[in-house]
Amino acid sequence: MKKLLSIYMYIAGFLMIAITFLTQLLLRPFFKPQKSFPVISFLFRMTFRVLFIKVEVIYDEELERGKPYIFMANHTSFWDEFVAGATFPFYMCALEAHTHFRWPIYGWVVRAYGNIPINRKSPKSSWNSYLRAIERMHKDKISIIVFPEGTRSKDGKIQRFKKIPFKFAQEAGVDLVPVGFVNVNALSPMTNFWLQPTTIKVHFGQPISTQEIAQMSVEELRERVFLDIKRLSEQ
Repeated sequence: MKKLLSIYMYIAGFLMIAITFLTQLLLRPFFKPQKSFPVISFLFRMTFRVLFIKVEVIYDEELERGKPYIFMANHTSFWDEFVAGATFPFYMCALEAHTHFRWPIYGWVVRAYGNIPINRKSPKSSWNSYLRAIERMHKDKISIIVFPEGTRSKDGKIQRFKKIPFKFAQEAGVDLVPVGFVNVNALSPMTNFWLQPTTIKVHFGQPISTQEIAQMSVEELRERVFLDIKRLSEQ
């Protein structure tokens, strides 16, 4: 029975994500990604409903619309970006591995959505991507989501954070919001092929203000955000 349910989830999930991707591609010539985001977010929410996945959202403090933020979250699953699309209160783009932009269809979609390619193997290239993100944040008033681990965790535990995202946070001049993704890895563990219904949570912590960020070193900020995300992802 569990395998039959998993097969249904794969088929239904594939169809819903395909519809969402196609919608993004069709809307892009007419609307900026931030304008089409409510439609895309609705389709992602419908995807999780179709898959019998309950999604809960918790805010420690209300976030201000129209204000750019840096969101930093733990990265435990392939589904993390879809969860973000379904639950975040407003449009945010991501820094995404540059190789993804070469993939057929998916690469077109992430480009249409407005994600920024980043080559994490090259520090200079990575920093240029972060500078581009800062420019977009201030010019277009959009938010950015960053996964400071740099890659998915294989066991669901938070890995050590890279240093460069926190240098970026200091240079960006916007508030930073730690986010905990709870139980997303249980949806499709890397050690298990079968999908399974579950309840996942997205917990938004209190923003760290630009004034607080300015008073911390890169190492202090990294440690502060690590502890915040660890706490949020365990609740």
